[in-house]
Amino acid sequence: MVAIIRNLRRKLREQSRPDKKRFRQAFIHNLATCRWEPHPLYSVFTQYDQEYYLERKEVFLHKYRGFYAVAKTIRPEKILEMGTSAGSSADAYLSASPEASYVGFDSFGKDVHRVHQTVWDPYQIATQLFDSRGFKNYKLIQTDLRTLDRLPDQSDFVVVDAGHDFENEYADLKLALTADPRFIFVDDADGEDGVSLAIERFLSEDVRGRVDYTVKIEYQGGGLVIKLKK
Repeated sequence: MVAIIRNLRRKLREQSRPDKKRFRQAFIHNLATCRWEPHPLYSVFTQYDQEYYLERKEVFLHKYRGFYAVAKTIRPEKILEMGTSAGSSADAYLSASPEASYVGFDSFGKDVHRVHQTVWDPYQIATQLFDSRGFKNYKLIQTDLRTLDRLPDQSDFVVVDAGHDFENEYADLKLALTADPRFIFVDDADGEDGVSLAIERFLSEDVRGRVDYTVKIEYQGGGLVIKLKK
């Protein structure tokens, strides 16, 4: 019975997912009505290089609310994110889709907090953030993505936000496909030339003929939603 209910919910979710025009309209509405705020203790505004983000607070608040609106529009059942870091973006995705499960991948390398001169441990901070928000259904996997031939789970929504050079971006995009997603969301898609070239190659070679639509998301660094056909 539980399996039947889950399948019915999945079918209803798929049927209600928007086409490109309706996606844009829903995203604009979800962004305009978003009241999400970053966690007061665990966000980019408190992390080891917080000065950079605090100087551009409104710009980055808009960016993270964009993450929220993307997830609110897609309404994912399961989120896989490559490049979790300390969980700031996952906070926005999960706040918008609290019923979704989450798996985050990162090397979780430690750094020194430039203000407090203490060890900044992204794995520990992400765990504290998720627990503080009340997120229950999550898993953090410490790994080098280049050692993975495929992602360990299937997901309807995969976030690509790890390496920002051609080789790593392209490898991450191909790795995202192994989760059989309906949506791939690329953060910092308007970044350095290597990233743009990797996205262009991925769209023209790896998913050619499989793309339903793409939607650019305007914020610092830019985002790209890639909707794949069933």
